Amino acid sequence: MAVKKKTLSFDEDLWAAVERRAREAETTPSAYVNELVAKSERLYRGLQAVSDWESEHGALTADQLDWADRALADAQREAADDEVADSGGSSNA
Repeated sequence: MAVKKKTLSFDEDLWAAVERRAREAETTPSAYVNELVAKSERLYRGLQAVSDWESEHGALTADQLDWADRALADAQREAADDEVADSGGSSNA
């Protein structure tokens, strides 16, 4: 992946939080901010996809939203289980 170096300005308190979170994640502030922006972009694209779908098909129903909530919860559990398995630990789930 190509990297583009830029200079950004942050509120001091916000930058302190970035540095703290990066240390907790055992990464650099640059990598931490990069991941936050990537997550934000994925979220934006997902919300845009839902909006586009609803524009064409109408608002999602309560049943569809319930199904989506269950599917997301299942995916989160599977991801957590995979993370535990990859680290050699055990899950309490």
